[in-house]
Amino acid sequence: MSFRELFTRPSSAFLMSERSYDEADWLFLGIPLDMTSTFRPGSRFGPEAVRKASLALEVISLPARHDTRSISLHDAGDIHITYDMPEMLKRIGLIVSEAMRDGKRLVAVGGEHTITLGIASGLRTALGDLKVICFDAHLDMRDEFLGQRLCHATVCRRLVEELGPENVSLVGVRACSPEGLDFVREKGVQVITARDIREKGVSWALSSLKPFLTGGEPLHISLDLDVLDPAFAPAVQTPEPFGLTPWELLNLLLELAGAPLRSLDLVELAPRYDHGQTALLAARLIVELICAVGKHQA
Repeated sequence: MSFRELFTRPSSAFLMSERSYDEADWLFLGIPLDMTSTFRPGSRFGPEAVRKASLALEVISLPARHDTRSISLHDAGDIHITYDMPEMLKRIGLIVSEAMRDGKRLVAVGGEHTITLGIASGLRTALGDLKVICFDAHLDMRDEFLGQRLCHATVCRRLVEELGPENVSLVGVRACSPEGLDFVREKGVQVITARDIREKGVSWALSSLKPFLTGGEPLHISLDLDVLDPAFAPAVQTPEPFGLTPWELLNLLLELAGAPLRSLDLVELAPRYDHGQTALLAARLIVELICAVGKHQA
């Protein structure tokens, strides 16, 4: 059975794209998993909110000098959700690995951050070695949370265990548990805090990431929208003050587009907590990243 049979078609495609799977370079997947959210649920509405917001965007990307109507993207719709978490992550992994073998680049919109585990598994199966940069307000390095080892508060620890501490980097962090802080110090995981970026600048952060990326391995970016300050992105599941500005995040993403980027996930958008501004920002960030990748390939 093809993974395309596991999806519900969206009412409107991201960027109104009408390209077929076979002709598209990018695959857009909605993964409305919202099972372990503990503070403000609602990320299951994220994929549809991002699609609707994309319809309001102007068609020219000025940073990339690119017409977004030429983006080669297929919106597969939303994956059917099962509330058996190991089975859900396995299903995501199978879908992602098939897409990678078909030569696609991936944008996955959640949904809670736990979906990154399934995505990383699928990427590794298809591509082998993998680097992951997580933009997140939180370390997400607990061993378990409320009795769960697979959840939004443990996702980065599971990534480190699966990929190795040298293959996971966290950017924009400003909150953590004592357990999580001890773990990253013990394992030597690279952590660039929001305060580091504010005090030392985006260029410094990019220079700090450069050694992490020198091996040429495929790169996955996991973008938890709570990395942004809630003044700019209020509709997230676990908002945390003193975050990045949209300009700081955009400039980081535009530069990382020059790395061997294969995939992006964007998670933790809970659109019912604002009037659409966070979804609009999310859609624009996705578009600018895709355009920047195209610019680097040209």
